[in-house]
Amino acid sequence: MKTSKTVGRLVVGCMLALCLASNLQAQTNLQFTGVSVTDEKATRLAWTSQPGGIYEVDEADSLIDTNTGATTWNVLYEDYPSQGTNTFWLDTGNYLADTTIPHPSQSPMRFYRVVLTGTNTTPIIPTVSIISPTNSTIANGAISVTVTVNSDQFFLSTKLYVDGQEMNEADVSTNWTDDGGTNYVQDTYIINSCEWPNGSHTLFATAYCQSGASGPHDSSPILIGYGVSPFVPVNFDNLITHIAFSQPFFAPEDGQTQQVTASFTANCDWTLQIMDSSNNAVRTATGSGDSMEFDWDGKDDGGSDLPVGNYTYSFSAETNGEAFSMMSGRSSFASRSVIDDSAQLWAVAPDSENVVPLAIYPQGFDTNSLTIFSAMTSEVESLTASTRSESAFSTDSESDSSSSSDADTPSSQNSSAPTRPPTNPVKGHAGVYGFAYDTYSANGPHFQLGPPSNGLLGHVGLEGNDAGQSTFNYDPLPQYKKESSNFVKAMKKGNWSQGFARADDHWSINDLRGSGSIFNGVKLGLVLLHGTYGTTADSTSSANMCKQMYFPITAGQSAQYVRMSEMSLGSSAANGLKWMAIAACNSLFHTDWNNMQSLGVHPYNSNLHLLLGTGTVVYTDDHIMELWAKYMTKGTSGTPMTIKDAWINAAHDAYHNSHFPYANSMMFAVAGDSSCMSDTLSSSSAPGGSWTYSSQTVWP
Repeated sequence: MKTSKTVGRLVVGCMLALCLASNLQAQTNLQFTGVSVTDEKATRLAWTSQPGGIYEVDEADSLIDTNTGATTWNVLYEDYPSQGTNTFWLDTGNYLADTTIPHPSQSPMRFYRVVLTGTNTTPIIPTVSIISPTNSTIANGAISVTVTVNSDQFFLSTKLYVDGQEMNEADVSTNWTDDGGTNYVQDTYIINSCEWPNGSHTLFATAYCQSGASGPHDSSPILIGYGVSPFVPVNFDNLITHIAFSQPFFAPEDGQTQQVTASFTANCDWTLQIMDSSNNAVRTATGSGDSMEFDWDGKDDGGSDLPVGNYTYSFSAETNGEAFSMMSGRSSFASRSVIDDSAQLWAVAPDSENVVPLAIYPQGFDTNSLTIFSAMTSEVESLTASTRSESAFSTDSESDSSSSSDADTPSSQNSSAPTRPPTNPVKGHAGVYGFAYDTYSANGPHFQLGPPSNGLLGHVGLEGNDAGQSTFNYDPLPQYKKESSNFVKAMKKGNWSQGFARADDHWSINDLRGSGSIFNGVKLGLVLLHGTYGTTADSTSSANMCKQMYFPITAGQSAQYVRMSEMSLGSSAANGLKWMAIAACNSLFHTDWNNMQSLGVHPYNSNLHLLLGTGTVVYTDDHIMELWAKYMTKGTSGTPMTIKDAWINAAHDAYHNSHFPYANSMMFAVAGDSSCMSDTLSSSSAPGGSWTYSSQTVWP
C-alpha cells in the first residue's frame, strides 16, 4: 500500500554534510537522529519514525546527475518496518538489487534518502519475538536463532537482522494454525558469529503478514501488516573473527580473485580448506599468525580449473603460544573514518565491557540496568580499542568451540563460511535470466478490458463467459514487484546474471511476440501478469481457429491482449532461451493447450526445452518464484532440482506453508519437449521434437 511520501535526506562521505526533512501529508517529523560507522565501515542510520510505518532507504553517489541535472536515487532497501518512534538500519550495500550497490566502504561518497512509503493496514499486526538466544548471551561459532510469529492474517513470514543487516532466509521453517484461526510460524536461522567482530551485537526480527491473495477477477483488497521483535543484545566471543571475502559473487573467468581473510584473537596455526558441494576439500592453505589472507584463483590444489558450483570455506585455528601483535589485528577502530564525532549517549550492559549507542535500544526499553554516559564517538572508539587490545593477550580461555551460550573465547575453533550476506559461495557464471511483470498499478482499483477480436466480425469468449460480454475487470497485482525482487535475489545467489528486467510501462506486447522476443536473448525467462483462456475459436492469422490463452499487458491507462499463438519462444544461441515460465492464471489451460497442439499452433519453436505455467486460476504469493529459483539452483539440501520439479514443488510449498485461505484447487503445469523433462539449469538434453504436457494439483 503506497501513501504520500515523507522524505529525509542525508549525505555521508568524509563528513556529515546535510540533514533535511520534508513536510508532506504523512509523517511530518522525519529527520535523522544519528549516523555512525562500524569498524567494518558500514553506515548505521537512525531516524525519527512513525509507529506502524514502512520505509524505503535510497542512495545516490552524487547530488547532481550530470546527464539529468537532478539527483538520481537508487533503491537501497525497501519495505523496512518502523521500530517505533526511532528506527535504525545498517547500510552494507545491496548486491542483490537489479543494479548492484556496493558496500559503503567501496564508495567515496554516499547520499541517503529515507522515504515513508506506507503503513500497516491489517487490523492486528503480527506478534514476533526471538526466543533463542536470550538477552546478553555470550556465544561463539554457529548460532541458532529461533524466531516465532503469530497473526490472525495469512502468509506469515519473518526476516532476521544482525545490527540492522538482513540475513539470508531461514534454514528451517515450520508453521501451524489453531482452532481459533491464528496462524503460527517458527523459523530457525543459523548464523556464523565468526563473520563479525567480537563484542556486542543486536539481533531483531521482523514479520510480514497479509490478509489474502490476489489473482482472478474482482479479488478483495489486500491488507498488510509488519511487526518488529524486541531487540536482543548478544556478545560474540570467538578465536576466529572477521571472516570476510573480497568478491560477493566470485567469477574467475572475469579475472577475479577471491581474497579470503580472517583475524584471530591470539597467535594461531590456521588451516583454510575450500570444499565443493560434495564436501570434498579441493584447495587447502595453511599458515600461522594473528590474521590470515588467501587469494583463491578458482583452481584446485593441482592447478586445474574447478567447475561452476557452490563452494564452502572451512576454517580451523589453534593458539600456538606465540606473541600476539596488536598492530596487525583487523579489529582496530583506528583505520575507519569517523563521520560524526559529536557527543551522544552510550550504554553499557551489566557484566559487559561492550559500549553501544543508547539509540539501538527500542522505545520503552527498561534502561535501569544500563550504565549510560555521554561521550564523543572518538573517545568511545579509543576506549573500546584499548579494551580489545588488552583482552587480546588473554590465553586462559576454554577450548570449547561449540555455539552454546556463556562460553569463553576458545583456544581452538572450527568455522564454516559464508552464512552472512552479501557474500555468495558460488563460483563462476551459471547463466543469464530475464524477467518482466505487470502490476497494472496505473489502471486504478480495477481496469476494464474488452475481449479480443476473433478475427471475423465478433469477439472471442473468455474464461467461462460468452463472446457477447463487453468488458472484463482486472485487479492490480502489486505483489508481483516483491515476487520479482525475491526471484532476483534467489537467482543471484545461484550466480545467475540478469539480462534484463522490465516492469509495467517499460515493456509491451511486442516483447513477447515472434522470434524477436526479448526473452529469446536469455537462457531462462519469466513473465508475471494476468492470464485468461478463450472459450471460442480465434480466427486471427496466427491462431488457425484454435482456442488459446490471452495475457493483458498495460501501456499507461490502456491495455491490450497478447495471444499465445503470437509467441515464438526459443533460441539456438548458447545463451538463448531454453526455459520460459509464464506466471499467470490459466497460462497453460489444458483444454485450450490441447486444441492448440491439435491444430499445429505452437507458441514455441524447435529450440525451446520447457514452457512452465498454470492449469487453473491461481493466487499470487510473494515466495513462489523465489522458491522456484532456490530449488533450481540449490534444491532443499544442496542438490538442485529439475526445472520441472522445482516449479511444482515451489508452488506446493508456498501455498501449504502460508495456510492458504482458498478452497478452490490450483494446478501448476509444465509443457515441454519429452527429451527435456529432466533438464536442470546445469544439465540439459537437446530437444527431440515431441512435446508432452503434465500438471499437478498444488493446492489443496
